[in-house]
Amino acid sequence: MGRRFFFRGAGAADWVRRGMRLPFILASVVCSLAWADGGEPPSKKSTGRKLGLTIQVQGGGWGRGRKESIETVLYAVADTLMSRLPPGHLGAPIVVTHTDGPPMALYGRGGAGEYRIRLHARDENWHLYVYEFAHELCHLLSNYDAQPLPAGAHRDNQWFEETLCETASLFTLRHLAQRWEAEPPGPEWAGEADRLRRFFDLLVSEGHRRLPPDAPLAAWLQAHEDELRHNPYLREKNEVLANLLLPLFERNPENWQALGYMNLDPDDARSSLRSYLSRWYANTPLAHRALVAGVLALLALDDVVPLERGSGPLRTAAK
Repeated sequence: MGRRFFFRGAGAADWVRRGMRLPFILASVVCSLAWADGGEPPSKKSTGRKLGLTIQVQGGGWGRGRKESIETVLYAVADTLMSRLPPGHLGAPIVVTHTDGPPMALYGRGGAGEYRIRLHARDENWHLYVYEFAHELCHLLSNYDAQPLPAGAHRDNQWFEETLCETASLFTLRHLAQRWEAEPPGPEWAGEADRLRRFFDLLVSEGHRRLPPDAPLAAWLQAHEDELRHNPYLREKNEVLANLLLPLFERNPENWQALGYMNLDPDDARSSLRSYLSRWYANTPLAHRALVAGVLALLALDDVVPLERGSGPLRTAAK
């Protein structure tokens, strides 16, 4: 069977919108701080050992971006999202190559069983490497390839995964900005924290990410869910919910562990959103069910959560 390839990062139109405008918007942000003393930051090798993860940047197309520097940034992203997961969570290397098209995680492993991610970022636009890789890594963490589908098909609830992965990008931009302000990973990233923060602020303040006035989220979802189920890459709609999900992870970053329990049931590909999320809740260990319960409550689907908070079986059968 031939391998199937999908654009799973920013969609083509969104890639043009962001990939072309942002370098100009942010060109005036200058990295001017001196390298801070106070001890060596964790190396990418030590981070990789801690996470049980190998990231390899290969091929050309990176412009002025050195592969070793790119790997350093990608390991920092992985550490932000995976530091609370058991070591070896992914269990295979991630090979990252450049693309002139949209960023994506490829369905189907490589010949040696490796995950394959393509990024559009190039040169030393570290904010774009962070934004793109966090999104694609989120797909890997959420078992994006656990249930194979026919070529050209997508899962009906894939739009929700796309939304979560946009949330992962926002979360990572903000948290790396905080970390790098005190401890950048090397001299070339001195001052980069401000650039990450400005990029985050730019994204979350985009007008299309806000619900229309006097439009409850439940009503918005009812109006747009069918469209999203048919096209999971409607970014301007995905990003509305991504902004609203961000506080659930900001309050407790441990919640990223819940991604590992998504997309585990063959029925998830064609089920209702209620059923999809209720199975995610049921599969998630007790310690992390609060996150899924929070998502269900946000979407006004929390009637599937048991009366005893965070424990027991599902109260109602999902239709």
